[in-house]
Amino acid sequence: MFHRFISLLIDFYEYLLLIFLSAIAFAVLLMNEVPQVRALQGDIASTFAFIHYPAIWINQLSELIEENQRLKEDNLRLTLLNAEMMDRYLENQRLRQMMAFADTSHLKLLPAKVMNRGLTPVFNSILISVGRLDGVRPDMAVVHQRGVVGKTVSVGERTTLVQIFSDINFRLSVKFQSSRVFGILKWHSERIAIVENIPKTAIIHPMEIVITSGYSDIYPANIPFGEVLEIKTSSSGMFQVAYIQPFIDLNTIEEAFVVLK
Repeated sequence: MFHRFISLLIDFYEYLLLIFLSAIAFAVLLMNEVPQVRALQGDIASTFAFIHYPAIWINQLSELIEENQRLKEDNLRLTLLNAEMMDRYLENQRLRQMMAFADTSHLKLLPAKVMNRGLTPVFNSILISVGRLDGVRPDMAVVHQRGVVGKTVSVGERTTLVQIFSDINFRLSVKFQSSRVFGILKWHSERIAIVENIPKTAIIHPMEIVITSGYSDIYPANIPFGEVLEIKTSSSGMFQVAYIQPFIDLNTIEEAFVVLK
């Protein structure tokens, strides 16, 4: 093996010597401070610059990936912050409206936050953040600045279960504001309530406002509920049926008032 290696060195002696001397000459050339040599060094560097391109591209790509990740994180933080600020702004607007409503109302009102919603085929309700310690009792009206919400049912020390108007057992004595016709309102389906058994002689118009009648121990008079969508003749042909759209979307309310007095 060793003899074969020596044989190869002897056979390629001239080539090996050329490579060795070329390397020495190249090293001396690079270390020379002569301006002409410096210029030549620049030309050589420019010629073989392409060798560094892959490394430069990989470094740039890595930096771009890291920067893109940082931008995504910053964008997520800004999105969350913007959502939080918008939620605070909307809450502030709602509270301002509630304060204005409470200040102008002749009713004694207790503000509350909606903590939970219990929507079932048997009983539709919301849970609010006030209770017996705040003066709440069963069968008290619960309202919003836009209208009727429901009535208190089960009262705990600090929370209260409220039957809302979309419950199938909910009933409300109402009157039509312009025509002064009275009736009993109940929930029908989806976003619609109805008042049945309206005399055929009564003239009720679409868009007419429906308010509480005051003929109730629970609900004070003149609290808005909604507006008339349409009037139809009953199936018997003897009465009219009014279809009413509530002013309140129960899926979106976050605050309400209990009418204490």
